[in-house]
Amino acid sequence: MPASLLELKKKIASVKQTGKITEAMRMVSASKLSQTEKRDKGYTVYNDHVRKTLSNVMSSQIVEQLRNENVAIDEKNIAKIDYADVFGLGITSDLIQERKKPNTTGYLVITGDRGLVGSYNSQVLKNMMGLFEDSKAENKNIKVLAVGSVGVQFFKKNNVNVVYEKTGISDVPTFDEVLPIVSTAIKMYLNGVYDELYVCYTHHVNSLSSAFRVEKMLPIVDLDIGVKEAEAHQELEYDIEPDINSVLTSLLPQYARSTIYGAILDAKTAEHASSMTAMQSATDNANDLVDNLTTKLNRARQAQITTEITEIISGANALE
Repeated sequence: MPASLLELKKKIASVKQTGKITEAMRMVSASKLSQTEKRDKGYTVYNDHVRKTLSNVMSSQIVEQLRNENVAIDEKNIAKIDYADVFGLGITSDLIQERKKPNTTGYLVITGDRGLVGSYNSQVLKNMMGLFEDSKAENKNIKVLAVGSVGVQFFKKNNVNVVYEKTGISDVPTFDEVLPIVSTAIKMYLNGVYDELYVCYTHHVNSLSSAFRVEKMLPIVDLDIGVKEAEAHQELEYDIEPDINSVLTSLLPQYARSTIYGAILDAKTAEHASSMTAMQSATDNANDLVDNLTTKLNRARQAQITTEITEIISGANALE
């Protein structure tokens, strides 16, 4: 058999094997995606309930404080409240109180530990460099907490100030696994390492699309504190034991931890979706390449047969 035919056969066998590998990887990513989506759904329900509880309880206490001071109860006066004056939370009040003139911004950046995930990692890193430029333009100091080896290596290579790094997060992370990360992030904030913390990651929209997201995690700003929430508290009639300050002292750090965990879980879900899409594309490309190579092989065979027949006929004619 001519060398060209042997080479085509070897290429076809090699591409088929590659296609089997990428298809297997796609199936693995699809399985992990299903697991993280299920866990993310359960987390979202829990986190929403905790946020509503915090919002209602805190709003009720703030409204009561304004009534005692004979101050108009409206959203404007509620926004002026200093939480340290209303709640006996000690240092925990820093989790919800905006700091005056924040000078240092912390970024918890979530990337993956491997490649073969499409544009998942590059999208985050490209957007982060843009954020860093904006922060520098505002004369703010930047401190990065990098989760994922891709981000760690990239930031160190580009001389970004990395104050914390973590690699090797499992594909379906549990809360206990990421607790050291979120606890360290909160501890650094309370100790004044940075004045505000943003979590930057790829948000999972669906299996085919994702979006870069930047969320302010500390101080906690997504609580709905207002008159409506205070009225909701009265309708629900919470029984608070031993007292509201003790409950908030325990619940606020727990909510902050769970919110950061939710971002990590969301990022992992987006990573699996991106990996699944990339492997599906690679498998499709492998199949197309096999078809093209098979067509070339068939044409080469036909050309070889035609040549052989021509030579036989020519030899027979020469003998006549």
